[in-house]
Amino acid sequence: MRKLLLTSVGITALTLSANATDFTLSGTAKIRIADDGNTSNHTTTQIGVSKTFDNGMTASYTAGMSDNAAVNAEMSVAADAVTVTFGDIDQNEKSPGLNGDSAASDIATEGAGNAADNTGAISLGATIAGAGIGASTNNAGDTMFGASIDTDLGGMAVTVGGDVYNDSDNASADQTSLGIKATLGSLVIVMNSTQNEAASGDLDDTSYSAAYTMGGLVIGFQGNDNDASSYSATYTIVPGMQFELGSKDNGTTSTSSGELQLSF
Repeated sequence: MRKLLLTSVGITALTLSANATDFTLSGTAKIRIADDGNTSNHTTTQIGVSKTFDNGMTASYTAGMSDNAAVNAEMSVAADAVTVTFGDIDQNEKSPGLNGDSAASDIATEGAGNAADNTGAISLGATIAGAGIGASTNNAGDTMFGASIDTDLGGMAVTVGGDVYNDSDNASADQTSLGIKATLGSLVIVMNSTQNEAASGDLDDTSYSAAYTMGGLVIGFQGNDNDASSYSATYTIVPGMQFELGSKDNGTTSTSSGELQLSF
């Protein structure tokens, strides 16, 4: 069954500064129309505060609500090339993610997706000798370690990164993800391979994507070896207003979606 989804997104941001402390207030409001004509509203609000100390260290805190329900809160402390984040276990995930998704067409099969328990999570991000390093854990004892490096190959910007996630209670949820991202002018290509330690044996998922920018228009594609694929187009009508179209096929069902996004 093909569905058409129209989403209007409003983002309002307010930034204040007092006593070297910055406050931010942002939010989204979505009005969706399904193929049966029914509409639904969805709102998200996020509040943030950050402070820079005399020694150059920066501390920040963000908390949000989605449809009047509390969502995850994060606190970060940064000094030089090191950042520690509390409340988000995959904050410093290093494997490149897919690009090219629009509206609701993201197939989202790359990376260590099982790293989702943020209870008591602590994530460390650092830059050492030009390489990005990530390490995290949570109250359950789950761990994730990763690294990435950026380089240039004949004018093509390349990022190579990977992550290893271990679930302390369920070994079948362990994942190892490796990815590469290449940027050549207006074309961005990503390939990712994730090994899932399922009970029935090792299962590998290979995902890929491409996005090409032509002025205010971005054409995107995603796919994986499980027969999922998506096509998308994003057009910037005016600065702060975008219209997105996407079509997603999971191998059995095809879904189309549209989204009007307003940014403030």
